Amino acid sequence: MKPDLTHGQAVSWSLSVMLAFLVVAQNVAFFIPSLAHDLVLGVGIEVVVYLSACALFSARRPGRSFEDVFAFRRAPVLLLVVAVALGFAARAPADFLQAAMEKLAPLPKAEHDQLVSLLVPRNRTHAVALAVMVGLAGPFVEELLYRGALFTGLRSMTGAVSAGVTTSLLFTLVHSEPRFWPPLFLLAGCLGFLRAASGSLWPGVLMHGAFNGTAVVMAFSGGKADDFAQRPAIVGASVVACLLLLGLVGVLARGSAIAERARALDAQPAPAPEATS
Repeated sequence: MKPDLTHGQAVSWSLSVMLAFLVVAQNVAFFIPSLAHDLVLGVGIEVVVYLSACALFSARRPGRSFEDVFAFRRAPVLLLVVAVALGFAARAPADFLQAAMEKLAPLPKAEHDQLVSLLVPRNRTHAVALAVMVGLAGPFVEELLYRGALFTGLRSMTGAVSAGVTTSLLFTLVHSEPRFWPPLFLLAGCLGFLRAASGSLWPGVLMHGAFNGTAVVMAFSGGKADDFAQRPAIVGASVVACLLLLGLVGVLARGSAIAERARALDAQPAPAPEATS
């Protein structure tokens, strides 16, 4: 029985989607030069490209339902709540890692200022658009591809750990700025654990949305919230909170019949192809 997806195929899908996004973004930027300075439009392009890729991925998985391909399965309500809390708690440690990387290898000031400005709303309408695209739409399509399509495709034959590590690495490496890789891998590792423990896409979607949404709220504060979150005591408390919440995820997932059924579906191998005459 062949697996739904090999590691090489997962790499190919990830790189192909990244290349498609870059090609589309560059072409749109040719006609709309402000694209490089508009995160809403950039995430909008990501949504279109990722949804198109996931639709193609689903079409190429005969014998699998849409729900099975992307792990649209129930998850325990309390586990969903813990996932949101984990997204909030992971923000401070991730930002601490990013700040440490930027101290080791500082970004050019112009590039740093441009990145910071991407999350600064120009008006109320733009603020709402940023919150929706960065906090909801972007996390959903990224989880749909990495912890949905690719994790599920790898899981049945390679195991949860292998699928989690592979998708976490791919998710991290498709982001082009190496200085951001440590905090992104921290996020991806938590998302992979949530996906493996719950057997469902939804806890990761909620954690990712809370993680991104916290960054948006902190940017809206004009830097005050970021300064507070980077205090050593806050970072340390956040690390402890993350560890406790991850432990709670494990306990809840092991004790839940819903999660147990979802994990069992994850472990089922791909259906054998129908014989042709």
